Amino acid sequence: MRLATALDNEESKEIRKWLEQYIFPNDFLEENFFNTSTVLYSVDLNNHLTLFHSVVHNLKPAKFSPEDLNESLLEGCRMFGINEGCNYFNVNVHDNISRVIESIGTYSLKRQDKTSVLFPLYYLLTENTADEGGTSYTGLIGKDKEWMLSIEFENKIIFKVHGNEEFCNFVKKLLLQNKET
Repeated sequence: MRLATALDNEESKEIRKWLEQYIFPNDFLEENFFNTSTVLYSVDLNNHLTLFHSVVHNLKPAKFSPEDLNESLLEGCRMFGINEGCNYFNVNVHDNISRVIESIGTYSLKRQDKTSVLFPLYYLLTENTADEGGTSYTGLIGKDKEWMLSIEFENKIIFKVHGNEEFCNFVKKLLLQNKET
């Protein structure tokens, strides 16, 4: 299974610089580049003894699937005339003191293979986590940097969509509609 297409050095360097300057300027994700951010899902894992325990006994599972989230982002881009192209990223804050941008690649919201929807993101959060209990982030960035999806993982999991208020509200509304059906 192909995870993503490799980026050329110039595009990768530009995205890395943008992430360091605007999204992770002081190691952790900062909320001030985009007009707004909206939490799509959040769960605190501190009350569980182990990660396994939290998966098995989580009282608050996400009500949307990876396909639902992918489709909501794609529909949001289409609704607001935003470029559908995007890149994925993985950032670890090792020991919660040292930010490292681990990987950057391309991602297609228009994927046809349902088994790999959001696969790079979920894979990176489980297979490439921060050392010594640090915070890990992964997500998608729109090609024109008009929107972003971020997933934070440490002792909690938080899914957020970032962009303008209309886009963020639209994506959340679509996910809530999927939840009700």
